[in-house]
Amino acid sequence: MTDSASLDGVTIATTDDVPEGTAFETAMAELEQCVDALEAGDVGLEQALVLFRRGAVLEAWCVARLDGISATIEELTADGRPADPFEN
Repeated sequence: MTDSASLDGVTIATTDDVPEGTAFETAMAELEQCVDALEAGDVGLEQALVLFRRGAVLEAWCVARLDGISATIEELTADGRPADPFEN
């Protein structure tokens, strides 16, 4: 499998991972591009499979990131009160 595919001038990675250091917003934007291309229905079966596979990888990565952030927030607010950023 190649590392990327071009779809209407947009490059979609075809790897089964998200590079370390990728911003959440970058992964979400790529996921949205995959979904948009699939919803448009203008791709062949093989390209649709590549987009679907990449979308699944990105979705799992984004969910894991959000779960990690949620756990951090829960730790910071362990006493049950929302954290007050202005409290000393």
